[in-house]
Amino acid sequence: MLRCIIAFYIASVSWLALADGETNTNASPTAQSFYEQMLTRAPNAMYEGIFIHQAGNQTQSVEIVHGTQDDAIWERLLHLDGPTREVIRRGEALYCIHPDKSVEQVQQKGNSPFAKTESSNIRQLTKAYEFRSLGKQRIAGRMVEGIQLAPKDASRHFYQLWLDTETMVPLRTELVSRQGQVLERYQFSYFAPKTEFIQERFEPRTKGAVLAQADKPEVLKTTQKDVLEWRLNWIPVGFEDEASTGYAPKLSARRIYSDGIVMFSVYVEQVEKALDEGTAQSGPTVLAVQHKQWHGQTHRITVVGEIPAATAQRIAQSVELL
Repeated sequence: MLRCIIAFYIASVSWLALADGETNTNASPTAQSFYEQMLTRAPNAMYEGIFIHQAGNQTQSVEIVHGTQDDAIWERLLHLDGPTREVIRRGEALYCIHPDKSVEQVQQKGNSPFAKTESSNIRQLTKAYEFRSLGKQRIAGRMVEGIQLAPKDASRHFYQLWLDTETMVPLRTELVSRQGQVLERYQFSYFAPKTEFIQERFEPRTKGAVLAQADKPEVLKTTQKDVLEWRLNWIPVGFEDEASTGYAPKLSARRIYSDGIVMFSVYVEQVEKALDEGTAQSGPTVLAVQHKQWHGQTHRITVVGEIPAATAQRIAQSVELL
């Protein structure tokens, strides 16, 4: 399941961060207009390609096929390094094909940068970022327009995209810390726009894998006595709660927050004793763990996301059990 979600995340992150070297970082309304064009045009683009994903010391290459059918986004991702792993998206249905050819199906809604995004997303972004133009350059043999989203405070990283001028699909992105460290990079080495939808291109390449045999997603059922109430007393400007409810299940008390580009999750759960408190980082992802006492019980608070460690720690400290 974890490998499946990581693989899908490669396709669903909003392709990340800051400029290399010296760039023109003047505030520009043109940069925002290019971003808005990406939100409206990239979801409907049809293309195939190969991109390289770098996170920390890890590098992998992935083949992607993207298109739309009946107003639904279809994607197929095939990992080209190591064991064969495939992720296939058909609208809201997501199929993860593991190396043993087993198929797992999960529901994944609204997490793709290529999904249709409401215009309110721009209003959300402008609370936390300033749009800057980086000018034109060439990536994967194609002309691109570079834009940077510079954070207005120290609670998040820089985000930068280079958009294909024909399709508005991001051909390169980086997530970079305020200290200039590249935390994550996505870059196409091959990119080819297509003019028609060919369903055969979206069928599994893993021999023996059958999507129709995938298990249905499990639905977590909770009762009122299984609910633990909690809230955040501090959250960075621009982040909003993605959950539809103010409560979280006791054994998997998770809420997701997004600023329109990056996300972080907060988990609150009851444990027998406090263990492994502190922070850790793997590539762009930070993990912060703290513990609090509530009604004589120890509760672990975990914050995970592509945010600075100090931000994750402050979020964890702000959790109030009700």
